[in-house]
Amino acid sequence: MGTTFHGVSPWPHITEAIRTKGRRYAAIAYLGEDAPKLLPFRRGDVLVVNAGKAALRAHATSPTALAHYVEKGVIVMSSPKLHAKVIATDRKAVIGSANASHNSTVIIEAVAITDDPDLITSVRKFIDEIDETTEVDATFLNNAAAEWRLGRAVNVPGVTGRLHTEPDFLPSPVTRLFLWNTAEYEPSATEQREWTAQRRRHRRSAGPTAKYQLDWFRLEESGILKTGDVIVQFDDDNWIYPPAVVHSDAIAVPRSRGAVAYFLRTRLDLAPLHMADAESALANLGHPHPRLRNERRILSPRLRSDLLKLWKL
Repeated sequence: MGTTFHGVSPWPHITEAIRTKGRRYAAIAYLGEDAPKLLPFRRGDVLVVNAGKAALRAHATSPTALAHYVEKGVIVMSSPKLHAKVIATDRKAVIGSANASHNSTVIIEAVAITDDPDLITSVRKFIDEIDETTEVDATFLNNAAAEWRLGRAVNVPGVTGRLHTEPDFLPSPVTRLFLWNTAEYEPSATEQREWTAQRRRHRRSAGPTAKYQLDWFRLEESGILKTGDVIVQFDDDNWIYPPAVVHSDAIAVPRSRGAVAYFLRTRLDLAPLHMADAESALANLGHPHPRLRNERRILSPRLRSDLLKLWKL
């Protein structure tokens, strides 16, 4: 086949080119609601999109399309800086200007489709190395739907204007934040096997590396936490740890007396703070007695906000 050029209306050629049995990889900035018809990805495929707050508020990326792919088992990642449109299969690569949207089918677009092995490898490498990505999961989808409902408040480059990127790590807004005294413990062999099995369900390994990791968090009773809660942990050595987001429902711990575990999503680029430094910073923000050494739910919206500011969140 070699390399072919497709201008004006390339989507029929793109859709045909990616019909293959192997895993497909794509970095396509914006998805319309009809993206699944143009880009019929399946379980195990990797899709990187721009589902940052700006893209969602501008209705450039559809939460409905994101949810479709997630339900199909596609590994969906969001990079708020993404503006590229490339696809790689085991046999072909697509490089061009086309977003996966109805708008892209009625305006003038252009792509090149190639079976050149070096170009296919280069596209795959480009997709794998996209940084500052966040996995699109149930919590992300809930937040995306909320941002979508806010309307066209922020412009998008290449669509209407300049993009202001923000991380999609925390729920928006954060309404449930807990301080928790944590201690390391050695999980049993049974619990370790359960942790490994559950981790495979909650995080797949392929494509670019996410900016966060999943940690196992055990409680001796259920009913306290729910998906999307934020936890700030502290220990007896006077360290306070960066916020983590509850990433799963309660998971029963085998052979325990009612204990449950959760996956916590944590940012890899955030460091713990010494308790004295955290207390001093909060005092400067108007919280002279923040009680950071007490396990509790923080009810004050202002304290929640200022606590997150310690990590510039």
